Amino acid sequence: MKDSPHSLAKVLESIRSRFDWNASGKLLVYCVVIGCLTGLCSAGIYSIFLEVKSAVQAIYPAVGIDLPQPEDYTATTGPLPGAAFDTAERKDVFGFLTLPRYWILILLIPTLGGLLCGFIIRAFAPDAFGDGTDHAIRSFHKRNGTLRNRVPLTKTASSFLTLGSGGSAGVEGPVTLFSAWTANCLSRGLQLNTRDRRTLLLAGASGGIGGLFQIPLGGAFFAVEVLYASSALELAAILPCILASIVGFSVFRYIHGDVHFIMLPDSAGIHSPFDPMMFILFVPFIALSGLIFITCIRELRNRFFLRLPIADWVRPALGGFLLGCIALVFPQVLGGGYVWMYHLLNVGLPFLLILTLILPKMLATALTVSSGGSGGLFAPSLFIGGLVGGALGHAAHFLFAYFNVPYAPPDITMCVLVGMSVFFAGIAKLPFAAAIIVCEMSGFHYEFLIPLILLNLLHIAIQSPKTSLYSEQVLAPIDSEAHFGHYSTDLLKVLSVRDAFEQRNTEYAVIPKTMAISEAIKFIASKPESAFPVLDEQGKFVGMVNASEIWGVFRHKNQGQELMVEALVQTLPLKISLESDLYTALRICLLENITELPVVSESQPDVLQGMLRRSDILSAYNNRLAVARWG
Repeated sequence: MKDSPHSLAKVLESIRSRFDWNASGKLLVYCVVIGCLTGLCSAGIYSIFLEVKSAVQAIYPAVGIDLPQPEDYTATTGPLPGAAFDTAERKDVFGFLTLPRYWILILLIPTLGGLLCGFIIRAFAPDAFGDGTDHAIRSFHKRNGTLRNRVPLTKTASSFLTLGSGGSAGVEGPVTLFSAWTANCLSRGLQLNTRDRRTLLLAGASGGIGGLFQIPLGGAFFAVEVLYASSALELAAILPCILASIVGFSVFRYIHGDVHFIMLPDSAGIHSPFDPMMFILFVPFIALSGLIFITCIRELRNRFFLRLPIADWVRPALGGFLLGCIALVFPQVLGGGYVWMYHLLNVGLPFLLILTLILPKMLATALTVSSGGSGGLFAPSLFIGGLVGGALGHAAHFLFAYFNVPYAPPDITMCVLVGMSVFFAGIAKLPFAAAIIVCEMSGFHYEFLIPLILLNLLHIAIQSPKTSLYSEQVLAPIDSEAHFGHYSTDLLKVLSVRDAFEQRNTEYAVIPKTMAISEAIKFIASKPESAFPVLDEQGKFVGMVNASEIWGVFRHKNQGQELMVEALVQTLPLKISLESDLYTALRICLLENITELPVVSESQPDVLQGMLRRSDILSAYNNRLAVARWG
């Protein structure tokens, strides 16, 4: 019996050594908990959103305003633009526009919703303006994975007003932010380190998105891809995000059942080997429409709303009013557009309506979000992309018939699906997530996954990284503070190389490009540097050479005796001058894996002025921090 405690301790130690709780086990358990919490959050937000939307939308029929429904349209017939309202009491305006008797409510309801939204944000969290997903991205990159408590709560409450009153936005923005905040509260309560806090932040976002839209894999890939304005993704977080998304998906489905926002008909598919070629031809037109959409959002925000001499909390009301003006002619632009997407995929809409809705929906969405209204851009982007794809599909049918092509044109439903995936992927930089999302949302048609991913990558390849829905995205992991050491990228961008470059740093070792490898190995052995500038016969700078490269060639003695340093010279992608910022300098050091960086003349790139070491960057950075700390 005396040996039993010792035996028990040995058993526990054996279990602990086999299951490394600190390395991976705890994060997986935390992700299960986060999945449960975010599944409950997304289910609750979805229920409240439906109730608020139903209450507000009930006002219209109560006063005799019959908003057009998708059931009023077929693939070829339906009310023309400008005559969408069908009511016994209506009047003609300008000779072509028919409006119900109490049309003023179509202006007032979005205006009032925007006014209340702006007031709530201004009163409780002035920095909560903008898309909720952008707040989560900023938290990952620049705030060590931490979210302020007021922002998600205020953002969620204001989103109910914007979306319930007909704002052209989606519920995924507040769900993403609130779910990420829920995970953040757990990680702060457990006092986790910064790396784990960032990982659980993404897991929370994936659990909310995966649960709300019933996309367990799509939610996970959305969270790890949305951080970057390129095809990069946060690989370290993929497994925690998948686990949290699957659990969130299961919890949401247990509460609300099988919810499908869109669904493909059984007849949809690729029926001709020429269909993929047609879809490739669609990509430039989809990319152009994406550029127009992003330009609308940015120009309205920067050149219109931000320049107006009015209070910031009044701007969402003005955006709601202008949205109402568009809705008088195109009431289909109100809301996220899921019911219209469902009808567009299954029954179809008239070509004239599809074509004329594209620009109004873009403007409606831009007015909603650029003015400061709350909501996500996921739903409107899918709707706009579906409209663009549908318009291109109808155009293809017309051209096939006009030129009497002996092959069947592509299915309109597939054109709509391609438009949704490619449009959203290109402007949100989500090549894998967008394809998976539309496949899962439309009924798990995974046979379309590979062609959609290829088309998405093509759109991202021809679209500028600056053309993005989310302004807080960074180009690559190296541009994020999560992968940039302990440096603040904002501070590094305001410091110049001149701030770190010391005049005493004039003595540095250089290597002539005509030096033999056998001589170079003796030269570098007595130097502490790991990289050396290389000069030509005239003393002009031609590039850098790493000590490891010289050593690697020297090991092959026969080859080393024949080669000169010139064969190992590497040119850097950017030239660093005294006027360059330290962020650019440190980024090159990290990308090229070097500790010294040549500083050249800005007017004469072949004139070497000295060497900048990473220790010099750290010294200038710390000096500026000390000045800021002591005022």
